[in-house]
Amino acid sequence: MKALRLPAFLLVFIFCISCTSSRWIVTEQNAIDTSREPNLLAEKSVLLVESEPSVDDPVMRFSAHQVREIEFEQRVKVERTIQQYRPKWGFLLLGTAGAGFALTAANTDLILPSASSNQRLALNITSAVLAGLSFTNMTPTGEPVRTGETQLMRRSGFEVVYDTLRSDPGDFDFTVDLEIAYEGETILAQSGLTLSNGRLDVNLATVADHLEGAVDEEASIHLALHYQEETLEHHIPISRFLAPFVTITSPVAVLRNAPVINEMNVMTEVGVGSSLRLMDRELDDWYRVRFGGSVVYLAKNSGDVEWMSEAESGTPDVFEFEEAPFGEIDVESSVPILKQNNPADRAIILTNGFLEGVEMRQYLDRDHRLFRFYMRYALQMNDDQIYTIEMEPGNDWQEKLRAVSGMGETGALFVYLSGFATITDQRNMYLDLIDDLDGPGVLTSFIFDEFERISPSALFLMADLEFSHLTGSEGLSPVRSAYGLALQEVSSQLLSRIPNSVMVFSNRPGQSSSLYTGGAGMENMRHHIFNYYWAEAIKQRRTRMSDIVRHLQNNVDYTSRRLHDRPQEIQAFGNLTLDIRE
Repeated sequence: MKALRLPAFLLVFIFCISCTSSRWIVTEQNAIDTSREPNLLAEKSVLLVESEPSVDDPVMRFSAHQVREIEFEQRVKVERTIQQYRPKWGFLLLGTAGAGFALTAANTDLILPSASSNQRLALNITSAVLAGLSFTNMTPTGEPVRTGETQLMRRSGFEVVYDTLRSDPGDFDFTVDLEIAYEGETILAQSGLTLSNGRLDVNLATVADHLEGAVDEEASIHLALHYQEETLEHHIPISRFLAPFVTITSPVAVLRNAPVINEMNVMTEVGVGSSLRLMDRELDDWYRVRFGGSVVYLAKNSGDVEWMSEAESGTPDVFEFEEAPFGEIDVESSVPILKQNNPADRAIILTNGFLEGVEMRQYLDRDHRLFRFYMRYALQMNDDQIYTIEMEPGNDWQEKLRAVSGMGETGALFVYLSGFATITDQRNMYLDLIDDLDGPGVLTSFIFDEFERISPSALFLMADLEFSHLTGSEGLSPVRSAYGLALQEVSSQLLSRIPNSVMVFSNRPGQSSSLYTGGAGMENMRHHIFNYYWAEAIKQRRTRMSDIVRHLQNNVDYTSRRLHDRPQEIQAFGNLTLDIRE
């Protein structure tokens, strides 16, 4: 028997158990080869948005850049790693068993006692091959250790990239055409705009000047820039660069701390042209606006909603009128005494200007106070000789009028009518806005009947009315003709009852009784123009009605046109020779 020599086999076994090796692995299939200069395919100038607009800064800024189209060569990127391996024990056991069997058969007589030399050589080769295969078929163990050594191998393709650079402003010599559209219609277009230091600023606040009618808060504008056969388009919500404001259109608007009409909740008064930031418009008849650091309420009929930018105009204009207690206006003090007290004289303030649900006429209560003041001091009436009767549905205003004692033609009756009037035809005018007093003719029937019952020696009637409902009227012509005759007809009915009377209207039907106040913080006399000049005439000791009417005609219409650019023509009927002192 031949001895089996295995020291070399054992050494190979020990070596294979702790085998390590290094190899190259692919880490990136398409790595850019930065060692080579890229190929420049194309180059052009473009405009890019640099900053978006806001309410505080409505300018949208664009800057010019150079965009280069370049091509890079790509290669396969590999990295060298070190890996440990261990044998596959099952495969190793079978392989070494087979190698041992072949080795035993080749070198001993235990299996093939009569083997030839060629057979033994073949068995030794087989044993060596099986042993080699057993130890070369191994599995990696643990994570490979990266060495950081990389190489670029074969070329795998090309990559095209766009490189955007801000270049020297002198490189841009093109012009830009601007077009802004709203709801499909172009509202602003400018051509030949040039860049300044490589920038183009578009002030979107100017868009507010081109927005007409109601603006949807969710709407947006379409901005397009055309240059060098390129077009840059953007859709920008209006609420991003403009804010809603209420611009006051009435001569004086009252700001209140609650959405109800009440003398106790008045915060302040602002004039026409004031702009207040709109906070909420969901209330039926009120806007919720910001005034200074407070949130207040404004009647919707006092102004219109406009979209504007605070940054464009600075702080919005607010023309606030200072509080002026009664007596600080010139016609509210230093009244001359025109006659001694006559106990038979009477004065009546008859108004429907405070109807619930109706926006009160501005300064109406102060006009009433002015009338009472002149009756009290200029004509020396006592308080119990002056009546204030508010006409409201369901109250006892008729009983109050019946309670005025008769005079037996021993005293004068001064009446101030205020509020709203409706003319149904040339013969009927009644003081009502909501058609629920006593029906047509309440003035020419019941009220005139009561005046006749009182039986004054002279009646002075001053009417400051808003003709709000002119049934069947269309345009100025019927207002000035047919409905204008209604005032004359009403006056004739009064004269037929009380011949010694005079009736003065503050305006024609179709016109407004304007306030003596102007916009932009201008003069504010806190009265209606008609009442102011009526009081001024008496203060100037004009006591004959012809002189008072002439003073009104010379000043009321002129002042209304000057302050409000609208006419206000006095209408007077009756005996103008009457004197308020008699």
